[in-house]
Amino acid sequence: MSVYLIKPLHKKSICWCIELFRDNADGSTSWVNIEDHYRWGQGFVEADMDINLPYEGATQAYAKTDFGWGSELEDGVACYFEYSDDFTDEQKEAFETAYHEGGAGWLFDGEHDWQVEDDYLLIDAPYQVSLCEEDGTIIEENVKLRAKPNPSTSWPFSEEFPKPE
Repeated sequence: MSVYLIKPLHKKSICWCIELFRDNADGSTSWVNIEDHYRWGQGFVEADMDINLPYEGATQAYAKTDFGWGSELEDGVACYFEYSDDFTDEQKEAFETAYHEGGAGWLFDGEHDWQVEDDYLLIDAPYQVSLCEEDGTIIEENVKLRAKPNPSTSWPFSEEFPKPE
């Protein structure tokens, strides 16, 4: 299976975004969103999901973290947390300490009630997109991205279907 490899061309251009939730004993739900920024890393888009590649000139590329050969995020530079309103300052501090000390290991394998709703990478432009074999062999370097369609002249789903009159 082939993958598209997306690498940022500048430092500090990749962010791991994590959305968490927890069902509370009182029936309410708490949530936390984390933006963890790194100097370097990489993301992947499955080759058969090329519709998820960014348009030419897009300011960010989106990639999932669950395929390819690893995001290899290195050298964290900033981390931001956003909490639901039910968090106290003490709970925020405890959560941030647990995350900073345990990282992805704590997040995915730690003993807590948090569930990952979604996690993905945002890669800031400029970036390079290459089509690769699953083992990392490059098939095509610098893949040409598709142009963004003009919404005033094209039907949003496909050229195959005519725009309704």
